[in-house]
Amino acid sequence: MDDLDDRIARLSPAKRELLAQWLREGEPEHAPYVEPSNAVERSLVDIWGEVLEVDLLGIDDDYFELGGDSIHAIVIVARAQQVGLALGTQDIFDGRTVRTVAARIAPPSVATAPELPAPAEADPVGFPLTPLQEGILYHCLAGDTDGAYVVQLHCRLVGDLDLAAFAAAWRAVFAAHPALRAVVRWQDDGRPRQVLLPDATMSVETVDHRKLDETERQAAFARLLDEDRRRGFELRKGPLMRLLFVIEGPANHRCVWTYHHLVLDGWSQQLVLGEVFDRYTDPAGFVATADRPSFADFLTRSAAYRAVDEEFLRERLAGLDGGTRIAEAGAQSPVAVPRGRVDLVVPTELTAQLGAFARSRGLTLATLVHAVWALLLGLRTGRDDVVFGSTLSGRPVWLGEATRCVGMFVNTLPLRVLVTPAAVVSSWLVAIQRELAALADHQHAALSRIERTAATGSGAPLFDSILVVENYPTWIGEGDRVAGLRIDELVVSVDEGYPVVVEFTPGTPAALRARFDPRRVDRSVVMALMSAMVTCLRMLPGHVDAEVATLRQRVGRSLAEQLTELRAEAREAAGRRLPTARRRPTPVPRTDRAAGA
Repeated sequence: MDDLDDRIARLSPAKRELLAQWLREGEPEHAPYVEPSNAVERSLVDIWGEVLEVDLLGIDDDYFELGGDSIHAIVIVARAQQVGLALGTQDIFDGRTVRTVAARIAPPSVATAPELPAPAEADPVGFPLTPLQEGILYHCLAGDTDGAYVVQLHCRLVGDLDLAAFAAAWRAVFAAHPALRAVVRWQDDGRPRQVLLPDATMSVETVDHRKLDETERQAAFARLLDEDRRRGFELRKGPLMRLLFVIEGPANHRCVWTYHHLVLDGWSQQLVLGEVFDRYTDPAGFVATADRPSFADFLTRSAAYRAVDEEFLRERLAGLDGGTRIAEAGAQSPVAVPRGRVDLVVPTELTAQLGAFARSRGLTLATLVHAVWALLLGLRTGRDDVVFGSTLSGRPVWLGEATRCVGMFVNTLPLRVLVTPAAVVSSWLVAIQRELAALADHQHAALSRIERTAATGSGAPLFDSILVVENYPTWIGEGDRVAGLRIDELVVSVDEGYPVVVEFTPGTPAALRARFDPRRVDRSVVMALMSAMVTCLRMLPGHVDAEVATLRQRVGRSLAEQLTELRAEAREAAGRRLPTARRRPTPVPRTDRAAGA
């Protein structure tokens, strides 16, 4: 809770009601209901209503007021194309209503479906790697440990757990999704391919900690997690995921699910967890989704888009005079070392204010967060032309029901943002949203090939920070109760190999998280940047008609103050530690042994 939350809490009930009334008066009015008048409008109303979960949707209802975001837009576009309506996510963002969007596209009878490459036949030597898989593989081979890019999810399951049935549910999910059984094999020409093993089985182990006291359990579990991460995976042999149960009591189990980032992204992680609990809850009644698309089909078809998407990005990066890097020079290869972490909760009132502001302006929260990070990178590096990694879902609209497919779809690509001082903030935000939408339409490019041709000098990376907006659907979370079990202490850890990874998780309240390499980025810098992100988000609505220069100046002042304060605190803490270190006795070497002993 921040200072504003404290002040609100101290208000009298009458004053709090007046404040709530004032906030309600500032909310936009909803458009009157207007029913669809033609086939295109009826199709779009049906699709929007289903995806946005709105029972009565009119053709003048605002997409953003209905709760639409970039992920909803992907699903809507995919389903629209399945019925012959050719549109993109930017059409939805710009049109905002069914009436306007429908007027931009041709009727189903004359609409032309986008050209798709023909699905390839089953490849006996495997399938191409996705662009991000190629990058992950390169870093894993170049690194000095097998623990890089290992994702470890662990939680406590409280309740009456049927361990055998739960393990059986996991094995059934593993068998149902080919992507989970992927391994990497090299062809005669040296090119890597991923092979989806048909008969692989997942390792499930059990450890009993019931005889340990609580202190011993905590220490033993911490050691177990560390050993599990360091164990890594054999990429050629597989399988690239495993499961471990720790029994601590009759109604107290820990579950550790470890997998390599090569096989799963965050969206698929949630799909797997949801299906595991569905199968565990009703193993006899569970029915697998019949129309779920094939991940192998995605691999073969998406490869055909790479050349076009990479050319698009080269054009977008033309004229860039260098990369945007905020970390100190250091080892480039990712290693499984403890990462620093900073977590901030965006206050509830600010979360609500940002949501209302974004809806009123036809923007997504992802756009606001990307704009803020671009502004801070400009301040930190002194550049007006910045570039950083934006992580995209990678789920193409041409792959029907791609949102329900398990695999490694996600990709990270460079987003270039001009922090133009004279631009009006509102127009600047719209421009960033359009760049994000265009990037999402060209998300099959390989970053490694883009960086080789970009003018950043001596093969240096384009960026060393990435931004992840975790707005994918979640089925399992902290505190959930499923099948008679309560899920507690849910923790996910992963090292992506970048010096700074910033995550924004929408919700009530929203959350900001930064993971960083402490060898290359000082903790005080990361803390100041995260605090400045919240400050800038708070300032955005009030500066929407101002110039970017004004916003940047005020945010820059806040960032400088934060850095000064945090560094002073760090020096003070170091000063307190120094006398203690000086008082420690110096060990005296033993001299009672023979010199040759």
